[in-house]
Amino acid sequence: MKGGAVTLVCTVIICALVYLCWGLFETSLPEPPTEDIYAADFAHMVQGEDREKLLAIGKDLDSRFGAQLVVVTIDSLEGEEIESYANRLFRAWGIGSAEKNNGVLLLIAKEDRKFRVEVGYGLEGAITDGYAGEILDGMTPRFRAGDYSPGILEAYRKLAQKIYGEYGEVPPPGLFPAEKEEKAKQAAEKATAEEEEWTLEDFFYGGIFILLMFAVGFAAVFFGNYIVGIVLTLLFGGLWYSLNVLLYLISLGHWGTLSFDKCFDDAGSFFGSSGKGSGSSGSSGSSGGFGGGSSGGGGSSGGW
Repeated sequence: MKGGAVTLVCTVIICALVYLCWGLFETSLPEPPTEDIYAADFAHMVQGEDREKLLAIGKDLDSRFGAQLVVVTIDSLEGEEIESYANRLFRAWGIGSAEKNNGVLLLIAKEDRKFRVEVGYGLEGAITDGYAGEILDGMTPRFRAGDYSPGILEAYRKLAQKIYGEYGEVPPPGLFPAEKEEKAKQAAEKATAEEEEWTLEDFFYGGIFILLMFAVGFAAVFFGNYIVGIVLTLLFGGLWYSLNVLLYLISLGHWGTLSFDKCFDDAGSFFGSSGKGSGSSGSSGSSGGFGGGSSGGGGSSGGW
C-alpha cells in the first residue's frame, strides 16, 4: 500500500515537472498590437506603401464581415515548430470574431525561412488547406528573390478575395488592381451562375425521380399490393434523398471551393434563415482590437 502511494506521488511530481519544463521550451509570443492589427511586421518585411494597401483591405474585411486577416512577421521561431507557434499566436491574440471564428493568420519567420497560413473554423471551407498551400507556393519565388513586401501583399490580396467570395461580395474599388478586381468579380458571378444552374438541374432531375417514385408506388397499389407500394415508395424516396445529400457534399463540401456549411445555408428555406448574407455584421475593426477568435488548426506550412 505504501509502495503504491509513493509511486502515485512520484508520478504526479514527474508530470508536473514535465508540464513546467515544456512551457520553458515554448517560444515567447509578442504582445498583440493595439492599432494597425492587420500588419504586425516585427521583422520589418513590409514596405510603407504596401503596408497601407494591406491595412486598407484588412480594415474593410473587419468592418464589413468581422473577419480578421492578419500578417505577422517575426525574426525567428527559436526552434519551435511553425505550426504550434502559429496556433498559439492565433489563440493568444484572438484573431477573428469569437462568434464566427473567421480569422486568418499569415505568419512569416524570416530567419527560419518558413511561413504558414493558419485558418479559423469559420473560413476553412473558403480557404482550404490546398488553397493555403497554393498561396505559399506563389510567395516562394518572390521571397527567394528578396521581394518580401510585394510577395506578402499579393498573398494577402489572394486570401482576402476568398473571404469576400465566402460572404458573397466583391472587393470594393480601389483596394485591388483593376485586372484582379475584374477577375474576382467574374469568379464570383461564375460561382453564383454555377450554383443556380446546379439548383435548376437538381429540381429537374429530382422532379422526374419523384414522379417515377410515385408512379411505381401507385402502380403497385393499383394492382392490390399495398405493402409493396409503400416499400417501393419509401425505397425510391430514400434513394433520391441520399443522392441529393451526396451531390451536396461533393459539389459544396469541404473539398471544393465553397464552404461545407454553405450547403446548410442553401437549405435555409427549409430549416430557417441563411447564415451568410451580406457582410454588415462586422465590428471589431472599429475598436482597433482583435475579436477573440480561436484557430481551427486548418492551413498549410512551407518555406523558401
